Amino acid sequence: TAFVKARSNLNCYKLAKMPIITERTSLTRSSDPPTYVEYAGMMRARRSRVRQFQCCVCAILLSLLVMALIMSISYELSPRVLDPDETPNESPTAAPNLTTLLQLGSPLDAFLPRQSLDGNSPEPEEHPINHQSLTQEEWSGAVKIGKEAIVARLKANEVATSFMPGEMSPNIRHSYAVSTGPTAGRLALAGVGEVAASRHVESSRRAKGFPSAFGAYFDGKWSGVSTCVDNDESLKCDWTRKYRNINGTCNYPGNKGAAFTPFRRALPPAYFDGIDAPRSGASGRALPSPREISLRVHGPSPSSNPSFTVMLAVFGQFIDHDMTATANGRGKNDSTLACCPPSKGHPECFPVAIGPGDPAYDYAGKTCMEFVRSSPAAQCKIGPRQQLNQVTGFIDGSVIYGSDDVTASSLRSPKSGKLRMFKTPDGRFLLPLSTDPNDGCNRPRERSRGRYCFTSGDARANENLHLTTMHILWARQHNSIVDRLSKENPSWSDDKLYQEGRRIVGAQLQHITYNEFLPLVLGERDVALRGLRPLNGGTHRETESEAPEPTIANNFATSAFRFAHSLLPGLMKMTDAQNGTEDYIELHRMLFNPYSLYSRKGVESSVMSAASNNIQRTSPHVTSELTRHLFEDPLDRSEDKPRLPCGLDLVSLNIQRGRDHGLPGYTSWREYCNLTRPQKFEDLEEIMDSETLREIERVYGEVDDVDLYTGALAEKTTGDGIVGPTFSCLIGDQFQRLQRGDRFWYENAQHPYPFTEEQLMEIRKTTLARLICDCSDSIDKIQPQVMRSVDASNPITSCNDIPMPNFTLWRETN
Repeated sequence: TAFVKARSNLNCYKLAKMPIITERTSLTRSSDPPTYVEYAGMMRARRSRVRQFQCCVCAILLSLLVMALIMSISYELSPRVLDPDETPNESPTAAPNLTTLLQLGSPLDAFLPRQSLDGNSPEPEEHPINHQSLTQEEWSGAVKIGKEAIVARLKANEVATSFMPGEMSPNIRHSYAVSTGPTAGRLALAGVGEVAASRHVESSRRAKGFPSAFGAYFDGKWSGVSTCVDNDESLKCDWTRKYRNINGTCNYPGNKGAAFTPFRRALPPAYFDGIDAPRSGASGRALPSPREISLRVHGPSPSSNPSFTVMLAVFGQFIDHDMTATANGRGKNDSTLACCPPSKGHPECFPVAIGPGDPAYDYAGKTCMEFVRSSPAAQCKIGPRQQLNQVTGFIDGSVIYGSDDVTASSLRSPKSGKLRMFKTPDGRFLLPLSTDPNDGCNRPRERSRGRYCFTSGDARANENLHLTTMHILWARQHNSIVDRLSKENPSWSDDKLYQEGRRIVGAQLQHITYNEFLPLVLGERDVALRGLRPLNGGTHRETESEAPEPTIANNFATSAFRFAHSLLPGLMKMTDAQNGTEDYIELHRMLFNPYSLYSRKGVESSVMSAASNNIQRTSPHVTSELTRHLFEDPLDRSEDKPRLPCGLDLVSLNIQRGRDHGLPGYTSWREYCNLTRPQKFEDLEEIMDSETLREIERVYGEVDDVDLYTGALAEKTTGDGIVGPTFSCLIGDQFQRLQRGDRFWYENAQHPYPFTEEQLMEIRKTTLARLICDCSDSIDKIQPQVMRSVDASNPITSCNDIPMPNFTLWRETN
């Protein structure tokens, strides 16, 4: 082994001394030709002399190898000499190492492997070799720079200003709406090291005129888990396993789409510095403030769409949370960072600038809106910053069951295969209670009445009343299915009942998404062209020989699937089924305010509200409830004074998030989708309405500077869907990948444990209306297509007349 190491080191030394010759090296003669250029005459003259010294040269080389072997053995047997910064008795003024910082109370104390982060640990001595390998010098330098960046980040977390735990403010509520768990925090710290290492390597290579190292394998061993060997988990996979892993592993090769993996890039990121600085203008100038864009382009302009109900947006948010959960930067002890004023300066702060005269913030003297960057993902290679998806990227019910074993176990009943539920005094079942007083939702007054917010498979379940209701319905659906399966198969174990119930619920969630939701969003024509409609009868879908990667795209999570924010009305009609009265409630008062679900008719009232209120027409305009009052205190009823602190602006946050992630501008995405790429604003005259286009041109100035969210949301629809062609392209592509790249897709003929043809026919009877009939408290009639408004073709119908699956087909005959 020592001999091989010595020989390898000698070869690396020789290679390092040679000029780098690649396929990009110029073929023309230069003043300093490479070392392999010789002249034929010189070769002939020297050939005989070279032969005379061959034996001598061989003897010298053999001697060198023997000496290297002796030195290597001596080194291996000798005690390791400490580096200067590893001396046991450091001076008090020395920079603290990672162990010292961890002892100060970092939120990562319990998760970081001290032996890999401590300044006393050895540097990696070797790294795998591939076609884009780093040199040993680059590798060592990258590890050193990355480690220093992690130390600096932990120090920054120690001194950063954070919001106090329990403080009820819009910023705190927003932090819970983008909740980040401890596992993501651990991986994010490794991501910090990788970003710094990538910047160092790329800077060094540019200075030397060398090609980029993007894509080269790199593992600083900072995350404490085997994130850097894609095949590690795959090698352990049982590819005949009947049920999904809860974390999404062992589904697609390389564990693509699993929880805690990076989002997929459809286009390379457009970071200002090529590594991680947020996107700037095409000419290098600063982009306009997202708040200015929100005020000028996305201002409210109510225009109801009588064809569709709010249930469309509610279900869309539910499946979005099933597929995406971006991790955000956090402070010490998992605290919420405070970024305003900008002088507070934590590295992850990226606040939205607010100009003078702002109609919502000027009176409060605010000059910026809080915004924390998404955490960098550990990706185990040199390259630009990527972002981390904390949940599985498949439509698999993780929003109900969780994306990790700890969460899934905590939600399961100790027996019977059911999910845990809270039983009210009047015998109804709600989600398990969250008794944490600092969860961003619970209120002292409500707690004193025995009313708490809820917990589920996704931390955002309390974000709005309709979403919480959807969570309750699906948890009840699981338990209802388990009851029916248990009746048909009394001998089934607790685990089999749970897994079979989860398997069927996942299939029903997929079916409703593709049969009811997507045809409305994309339009029937686009759904048909992409082959997204579920099949008929009992047939299975044949999969492609090379299934496309299903991982959620960064553009989808950060921009395209946020289209529904423009659909929500500012006022929501709520029917009090118990008293037979109607009232209107401001949208922001429904956020983090699930307490009405404790009343006897609470679930029914919430469901009927979503199924009867109309959405807004597709446009760039968003209600002020989301652009001015987002996450204000929903229980504050004062009308005689301005609300302080004032709410956030969701549009500004969406635009800023796209820049944070380095999403290329709108024109690049049109080109990606094979649509005409506008060269000037006049080229958009047929694509956007004239008033919106005029405001976009005024605020941006350059057509290539337009953000994806603003540009695509402003497009006119061209078919029977509710989104424009760019969003239709990006959304359609993602759902194609989810259908064809999911090994456990319910129609998949190659499923390791496929449904029978008879069972498939029953699953295809599933509708959201039937689920509401079965799982609400007292609804006995509703329109069969609840995402569509009631009309002659979709009348209010008795639940007895809405088809339901027959679970006798799951009875085991043996």
